[in-house]
Amino acid sequence: MRALALALAALLAGGCAAHGPCPALPLPPTVYLQDVPAPVFRGATNADLAAHVLDLREALKRSNLDKAALRDWLAGQGD
Repeated sequence: MRALALALAALLAGGCAAHGPCPALPLPPTVYLQDVPAPVFRGATNADLAAHVLDLREALKRSNLDKAALRDWLAGQGD
């Protein structure tokens, strides 16, 4: 995500070079830029493996919610 933000900033800064100084771009809230920790498998049974799959799904869900929040934040920047 950080790479995407840096690439976008570089593109925007390049476009401003021909037209004078660019306004400073606000950054997204830092909570949206933090990694969602990957669950660590600590088990030995099929039940443990099934629980780990559910943990992985929850981590993916949290990550997708962060990305949705970033899209909402970005959409609000045009106001």
